[in-house]
Amino acid sequence: MGEAGAIVGGHIDRNSLRQGLYVSTKEDDLVKSFFVDDYIEDGKLLIITGSAGDGKSALLSRAYRLAQEEGIDSLTETDIHMDATASTQKTKTYDETLSEFFDTAIQRINEGEGPRSGVAINLGLAIDFFERKGKKEKYQEIWDAIEGAKPQRTNEKVSIRVLNLSHRQLFRTQPDHFGEGLLREIVDKFDASDPESPFYEAFQFEKEECPAHGDCPLHYNMERFTDDEVRANIARLLAAKSLIENSYLNPRRILDYLASILLPPTLESIAKEDSACPIGRSIETDGKITSRMMIWNSVFQIIDDHDGERSGHLDPSAQSEKEIDLRILEWAANPSTLDEILESHPTIANFSIEEKIQTTLRKQYLEGKQREQIRTAIEWSWFTDFLGAYTYLNRDTSEEIDPQVEKELKNCAVNMNQTLTDALKGWSGKHTNSNYIEFVDGIKTTDYRFLAQWSNPSPNREKSRQRTKRETTPGQLWFVLEPEQANTEVPIPISFELYVLMKRISMGYNPNVRDLERSEGIRLIHSRLSEFTDKQNSVRIVNKNGEELLSVEKGAFDGIKIRGKGQ
Repeated sequence: MGEAGAIVGGHIDRNSLRQGLYVSTKEDDLVKSFFVDDYIEDGKLLIITGSAGDGKSALLSRAYRLAQEEGIDSLTETDIHMDATASTQKTKTYDETLSEFFDTAIQRINEGEGPRSGVAINLGLAIDFFERKGKKEKYQEIWDAIEGAKPQRTNEKVSIRVLNLSHRQLFRTQPDHFGEGLLREIVDKFDASDPESPFYEAFQFEKEECPAHGDCPLHYNMERFTDDEVRANIARLLAAKSLIENSYLNPRRILDYLASILLPPTLESIAKEDSACPIGRSIETDGKITSRMMIWNSVFQIIDDHDGERSGHLDPSAQSEKEIDLRILEWAANPSTLDEILESHPTIANFSIEEKIQTTLRKQYLEGKQREQIRTAIEWSWFTDFLGAYTYLNRDTSEEIDPQVEKELKNCAVNMNQTLTDALKGWSGKHTNSNYIEFVDGIKTTDYRFLAQWSNPSPNREKSRQRTKRETTPGQLWFVLEPEQANTEVPIPISFELYVLMKRISMGYNPNVRDLERSEGIRLIHSRLSEFTDKQNSVRIVNKNGEELLSVEKGAFDGIKIRGKGQ
């Protein structure tokens, strides 16, 4: 589940599992309006773009099925190109098939009549087809429409409409509602206690038929996943992973994550395939259960893995706080307490004390217990500020919002701006208590430094919003700063990792070489620090003791004034 090709259906998808897992969104309303509600034979074209797994084909498939149910017979399968990578014949390449489809679409657009048509095309494939294969000039109108949709969710031309799923909101980022939305709705589809879940009947059957019964880890995981608090926290963790790691999240990847959480690879690998209940039969026969097979640990095998490395931001067992450390010492001194907390856990006696402690911390966090003591980055005030500022700059301003909520979001953006300003000044090397800072494009030696007066920059809200909305990298926002007395603007990309670094810099931390190499945003800021100074009007040169050696100031009639030490 979640693998490439596993979720792509045909023109009429008859797969009951896919249908059961499907969650309708406002994108469905847009596609349904085009092919059903407002359908006329005007030859218009709908293009759905995005990345693999975004649900492009699923949108077209459902709309086509609804059109058939409504008796729109003029719309046929040849008018809906479900997969732009596919070819209609073995002797044809994908670009030949796609060219034929676009030839028909352009003809209908020019004539203003004929059935409407739709195509699902990956953005990378679109670039290959139009630019590398030289089709841009032939289908200029289509390419311009796709190009116009890159920075936004939709782009509507007279006869061509483009829907870019890369800009679809998968979850809300407002701090009080973080993780809600499409992501949470997909997560809830896996609640096997809900009769509406596609897993309900199978779960009821397996609970009765499984030879391992209560000792089956899969049943244990599915049973714990029926807890609303557990599902809500898993949804928030998946959302936080996407924002903190700047990793792209879409329906296919969500399904893959959830499948791996409930049926982790270590558990799947022991299944005896010749049995009616493969997992249960294996457990009954061999009894090889490890802590990694349990939902409390499998969640964090997914959540805290980033390119094979672990940051620890989202793993409660990786946090180091006084309250947690004291609690761990108590558990280590009295292990029976852990056995009570993990009472219903299968074969817990086989776990080491370290595994029990780690599992307990993660279990209590996911169940929402001891939240004041067991925390992750989601509970940090820094993360709340980041979410608030991100929502403030990225939200749809056409939608109404409660004035108090708007004020709270704005305060988060103000806090971020203050942190950014303090970090820039601290990073530059603020000179004692004065308003002079060192600027980096001077010739730096151990004997003297170049200083200029700090030019207090202010963020341009509208430009910051425009850049943030155009950004497709999850969890990256933009502050467009405008320094005083300078006709320029400096766009600053801010990710959560960079925001954490800025918080530390504002507290006195000095970034090292590794910090500078880690982020393009950090390198960009470092290269433009001098633009936040008034060096065009005044420069001071000081020695390593901070004593002024020379000052240069702008004088009358474009002249300069130079003053040396003692003058």
